[in-house]
Amino acid sequence: QSFDKEKDVNSVRVPSLEMACKDFHACQWPLDLGSDDEALALYFDKLNDKNNDAIEEVKKKSKQILTFSHFVPRQELCPEKRMLYYPNLPKVIGSDYLERRLRAIHDNAKDGAACHVFGHTHFCWDSVVDGIRYVQAPLAYPRERKRRINGGQGWLPFCVYRDGFNPEIYPAIWSDYYNKNRREPENTQLAPWVAKYFSKYYGPPVFAKQTESS
Repeated sequence: QSFDKEKDVNSVRVPSLEMACKDFHACQWPLDLGSDDEALALYFDKLNDKNNDAIEEVKKKSKQILTFSHFVPRQELCPEKRMLYYPNLPKVIGSDYLERRLRAIHDNAKDGAACHVFGHTHFCWDSVVDGIRYVQAPLAYPRERKRRINGGQGWLPFCVYRDGFNPEIYPAIWSDYYNKNRREPENTQLAPWVAKYFSKYYGPPVFAKQTESS
């Protein structure tokens, strides 16, 4: 949960992380590690240390490096909470340690020579942030593919590398949106489609009652 540094949406009631996310039931880790701080993220990040020597060899021999992860390395690679049907999603999607590790791998990369492919959220994404291209081209669930949600129509199979990185930045709803619009993490007013969803299934949003200070 330490990955999430943006303001929570408190106007709607949502299931707990344990109820909403299968990870808590499908995965196991040492009992003394909790998910509410950095301990769990650090534990899994350190599992990569065994590959440090191999990575250094790759960095010496390669001009272009492609890294992969299932989880999200930066929170800004996910829509803001007010845009999401499950606003607490950012609490379970990524790790700051992941971003630091891939940055260390790409630290000598020149323009256009660094790319990271990630997943987990099922949002099509293609953008360059601080010199690294971040791509998500999700296969997604069958119902998501059928509805063609999250953008990226016609993406698959997605060509990342062929005699060099594919320079074309692909259109995608959310990465295109944030290329044109500033992120507003302090804004917790539900997007219209999210408000409609909660009104339909859970009733109207519940806003905290404001009182005048003396």
